[in-house]
Amino acid sequence: MVVGLIIAGIMISPFWAPAIAPLLPWGAVLPAGPIPDYAALAARLEAIERRPAVPAIDVSAIGSAQSALARRVDQLEAARNGDRQSETAVASLKAGLQRLEEQLGRIEAQAASRDAREAAETGKVQQELTRLRTLAADFADRLAEQERRSRAEERTQSTDAALLVALLQIREAVEQARPFAAELNAFTALAHDRPDLLATAAPLAEVAREGVAGRLALTKRLAEVAGHIASATALPPQADWEAQALARLRSLVTIRRIEGAPQSEPEASVRAAETALGRGDLGEAVAQLDRLADANAEAAGPWLRIARQRLAVEAALTHL
Repeated sequence: MVVGLIIAGIMISPFWAPAIAPLLPWGAVLPAGPIPDYAALAARLEAIERRPAVPAIDVSAIGSAQSALARRVDQLEAARNGDRQSETAVASLKAGLQRLEEQLGRIEAQAASRDAREAAETGKVQQELTRLRTLAADFADRLAEQERRSRAEERTQSTDAALLVALLQIREAVEQARPFAAELNAFTALAHDRPDLLATAAPLAEVAREGVAGRLALTKRLAEVAGHIASATALPPQADWEAQALARLRSLVTIRRIEGAPQSEPEASVRAAETALGRGDLGEAVAQLDRLADANAEAAGPWLRIARQRLAVEAALTHL
């Protein structure tokens, strides 16, 4: 409040300073001329005395106010400098924030790119893992299948070896013209899950118990009945018992020429059969005797039956 009054007094000093200047020690110098009228001076003095007294000026207060003003000015200047520093700091912070935002953007872009690459790599890895799992499963299946096949092949090889042994035993029995029922039973037991082998071996069952004649026996037997086959004649439909007896006696004694050309077609067929059998062609011998008819065919019937059994057995063994 006092400071305000002082400042206001200073501001209006041009109005009141001339009036009091003569009264002050450093006021105007008395003129060198004659002294003015004392009555006028007294009136002026009285007028001055009637004026309100000028309040005393408190210098210490003015000094305090001045010091306060100086401190306030310093504070304002410091605040202004602080504001300037704050503005600089804020600008620096803004620039740093901008740089941080840019760096963060770059980091985010790099992270996104890295995430994309990692996602792509992860996808590739997943695809490779899926492919490897598929391959592993396929290999496992193939390995299991191979193991199964190996076991089956081992069993098959073992069974095939046993079948081969049984088959060789059957062949040996056939060559020796002896029964082979036991060998055939062993063979069919081993081939229980091989329907093709069972079907091929079926013709053997008919003769396994008795066996079949050997080739040597067939050759010998054909030589024995060749003359009878070639000279067999049919009895007349109305022949008496004497004629029938004579025909039977003739069949018991047969005279056949060994050399020279055959005299009849039956004799030619028999000789061709013997020739074929001599070179080991049993099938051709049977074919030659199959051409016979009537009494000759009937005479050759028993030999043809055992020869056909032999051929059937040999054919079955060939296909086993």
